[in-house]
Amino acid sequence: MLNMFRSVPIYVWLIALGHGITDLSPGALYVALPFLKAKLGLTYAQVSAIVMMQNITASLSQPFLGYFSDCKPRPWLMPIGCLLCGAAMLGALLVNDYHLVLLCTALSGFGNAAFHPEAAKVVNRLSGKSIGKGASLFSVWGSIGVASGSMLMALLLSQGAGSLLYFYIVPFLLSGAALFYVAITLSPATGAQNGSLRHLTASFDWSLISLLGMVAARATVSSGISAFVPLYYVSYLNGSTLYASSLLTVYMAAGAFGTMLGGLMSDKYGSKTVMVYSILPLSLLMYVFRFAEGIWPFFILAIVSVLLTATFTSSLVLIQKMMPNNVGMASGLNLGFSVGLGTMGVLALGKVADLWGMPMIFDILAFLPMVALGLTVFIREPVREEGVRAEA
Repeated sequence: MLNMFRSVPIYVWLIALGHGITDLSPGALYVALPFLKAKLGLTYAQVSAIVMMQNITASLSQPFLGYFSDCKPRPWLMPIGCLLCGAAMLGALLVNDYHLVLLCTALSGFGNAAFHPEAAKVVNRLSGKSIGKGASLFSVWGSIGVASGSMLMALLLSQGAGSLLYFYIVPFLLSGAALFYVAITLSPATGAQNGSLRHLTASFDWSLISLLGMVAARATVSSGISAFVPLYYVSYLNGSTLYASSLLTVYMAAGAFGTMLGGLMSDKYGSKTVMVYSILPLSLLMYVFRFAEGIWPFFILAIVSVLLTATFTSSLVLIQKMMPNNVGMASGLNLGFSVGLGTMGVLALGKVADLWGMPMIFDILAFLPMVALGLTVFIREPVREEGVRAEA
């Protein structure tokens, strides 16, 4: 399978690696939640608000930054976003006030938002006819980054909240330098497109709205698993942080395979087909998860992750086809806005946990894939790719 990526331009590799580094912060935040909860004496709802602050900040700004990018190429958003995402996440770990934690996580989310639309648009343009392959590579490094972030944060926190935490910023500095190189040497024509408001409004129909709704439902499941699996095992079952972080690492690492598979299969079979067959078994798997013991929780979460992330890549490919003249905003809507709407559900799930207990959350997470499947029925996939692709 790796031979298929030998023809990928070096800039796509550097941007994909930058995606992995930028997405260290979302993965790190989820593992840091028990640490922040104990450090500041937070409720489940307050912990959920931390996740919501990062994700909502990213989601609300991504579509606007994407449209901003569509009007004129702004490759400098990639290195600036990467550096801000890492520096603000480090700040959230070091401050001793809940409101400052919220501020830092908001800034981290904004940095994440600045990176993604421009990066996804450039990768789309450099990928030529193999949009799925480019999206797979871009997405798989994001999954690797999220998984590595959880592992890195678990390692740093296992040694105590001391000076070792400052090592967290090192990969962001290295990636920021590489992305600055890309930004100053990239051809201006690569990200250029006619992203007019007329093209944007013409793209919105019930098919696109259904796709965004499916993404929101899927994002609620994904964010809910990431936020509450560690809390369920550490704070509810009084298990070890290492075991909980291992579950989360397996869940996020398995997503790397799903993101690669989703893009490649979208090129071959179509994005809607990939989404339908990926969503279909999720409700049953999530229902069984809460009762699983031994090795089975790892196995179930790995399968769930593959299926969820396959729909992530296929939906990214599909929305870029639906909005060929506004690829930056399309990427912002898929990677940001709808995901943010989904993570608003995480705050509601936190309130559910406070009122009715943690197990109720997993019943809700088992129901939401049925909603996503119903919305997928109304999605129409464009028969032909449109828009002009700039080759590397």
